[in-house]
Amino acid sequence: MTRPAASALTEGEVRAAAIRLEQPVRLGVITNPFSRTNARNRLYDRLIPSALTEPELALTTHTAEEFDAALMELLFRRRVNVLGLNGGDGTLHLGVNRLVALRREAERLTGEPFRLPRLLFLNGGTLNIVSRATGTQGNPVTTLRDFERRARGVTVGAIPTRRVRLLAVHVTGATPRYGFIFGTEVVANALEMYTLFGEGYVGLGRFLVEVGAGYAFGSRLWREHGWKLDPTGRPLVLDGREYPKNLGAVACTIELSLVKGVLTALRPPEDGTGFAVRLLAETRPGRVIRSIPQLMVGRSPEGVIDVPEARSLVAAGSYTIDGELCLDRTPEGMRRTLEVLPADVVLDAVRMEA
Repeated sequence: MTRPAASALTEGEVRAAAIRLEQPVRLGVITNPFSRTNARNRLYDRLIPSALTEPELALTTHTAEEFDAALMELLFRRRVNVLGLNGGDGTLHLGVNRLVALRREAERLTGEPFRLPRLLFLNGGTLNIVSRATGTQGNPVTTLRDFERRARGVTVGAIPTRRVRLLAVHVTGATPRYGFIFGTEVVANALEMYTLFGEGYVGLGRFLVEVGAGYAFGSRLWREHGWKLDPTGRPLVLDGREYPKNLGAVACTIELSLVKGVLTALRPPEDGTGFAVRLLAETRPGRVIRSIPQLMVGRSPEGVIDVPEARSLVAAGSYTIDGELCLDRTPEGMRRTLEVLPADVVLDAVRMEA
């Protein structure tokens, strides 16, 4: 497939592909075969087309360039108006950022608002935080069959959706990155450590046990990696207020849960315009480690500051967004300033709750 990237769009292509709410639903799916669930169940590559009314609208991609080409194919040649993204949170992150770039280019060409397709987030990854937040349950094939059944004879405007806001991470000299969940440097370091134990809930459990035991008894892994959970010594500024001593912060625009209905760590208001923030003003790693069980079920122990609707978070150094690690431990990288703001993009995510 050799369709051009968004920068090669023409005004005619954009206008011809405009999505109207009275159109019948047309579903297309992009699958990342390397995400955890898809890789473990290789049959999905064959089963997903069988779940669609139009099997040819199921495309598999292996690289970011192939993803761009698939996006152009589905939206501008096949006129898809509901897009299923089948992969982990990293795949969804890539899709969201490509769609934002696509919308900007389309609006530049026409001078008019460009409606993005409804998005159906599928459980093709490890933790599937984004898909769970929009009500998706079960494996991707089951979800697609359920959606196709519900959408039979239905128009795009009649699909139940949830408006999902985005964060925009601005770093000097770089293109903004968009996503749902942001973490400062210590959070990024913790995610890097988590990958040492394997991904998924088993890896998460091992990580939590090892961090607690390692801190208490000085294990080899803790001696090698424990420094990553130390305070950076750099301040955070939240809505204009500076916190010179901190262990970092997490910001999100969706419900941050590890297990739906069991472990819900952070829940922003659905009708808000900002983002929720949890800031660790405690700087002693031992106290934070002991409070992890409370943090994972949404409680706020001493030293934790919760802001239900923030408008600006300024930090420095490395960070993570939607589980993607943006690590730079060079002196320049440690000094770089970044600002998290509410994005001017709102997505329409398909709601799959019963």
